[in-house]
Amino acid sequence: MQYGIREICNVVLKDIVTKEPVAYFETLKTSTMEFSGSTVYATGGRGNPKRIGWDSDREISMKMEDGLISKETFAIATGTTFKATTRSIHKKEVLTVEEDGTDKIIKLTKKPTTTKGYNTFFFKTDDGSSMLEKLSGSVTTTGSTTKVKLTGSIESGDMVIADYYIDAPTKSQSMDITSKTFPGTYILEADTLWRNEDDEDFEAKYTIPKLKIKPNFTLTHGAAGDPSVFNFEAEVLADKKSGDGMVFIDLLEE
Repeated sequence: MQYGIREICNVVLKDIVTKEPVAYFETLKTSTMEFSGSTVYATGGRGNPKRIGWDSDREISMKMEDGLISKETFAIATGTTFKATTRSIHKKEVLTVEEDGTDKIIKLTKKPTTTKGYNTFFFKTDDGSSMLEKLSGSVTTTGSTTKVKLTGSIESGDMVIADYYIDAPTKSQSMDITSKTFPGTYILEADTLWRNEDDEDFEAKYTIPKLKIKPNFTLTHGAAGDPSVFNFEAEVLADKKSGDGMVFIDLLEE
């Protein structure tokens, strides 16, 4: 019986010790396993032909292309996790100057943080990006309204860049990628479908006891074209506990 494969794998990565699920990959576009090795030969005789070959250096690599990413799969790629944060967050907005009595003011959409070390800056602008003149501003918050009284050559209707920091929302999370954070090694379990010549589909299960995620990762942002995809690269390691097993494939035929 022969089979064809035209289905993606649903993948789960598990902790190599506890076997607890760490991340699910269920929006993959492609997943590829590449098997390779090297061969050396004994040669001799007229023409020096190859006579005996020895195979070694078994290598298996895996690539997964995901259409979407979760906090868990991003953590797999980076080697660190998202955690609750109280970090101050940068905010830049372009506002129109208003009159408030004899004062020239702008109204911020958020209240600037009071955390030490984070300053607030104001610039006159004509396009929302150019900084034509640095302005002085006095910030006051009354209830839910934050006003900035501006000082400088400014008129009602002018545009002003406000560059400041705010306190992160309550449910915010942050990830810190440092020079010491790298991806780990996991158990991979995956399921897909193989179809035979009788047009019957059978579940195929893949198990990799030791999958080392490689530290190569690209995060792409673009305003045109197709949405960015997320690529994961890994190397399959030999597992001593299973007799140096690397990949196990189970075809569930009834």
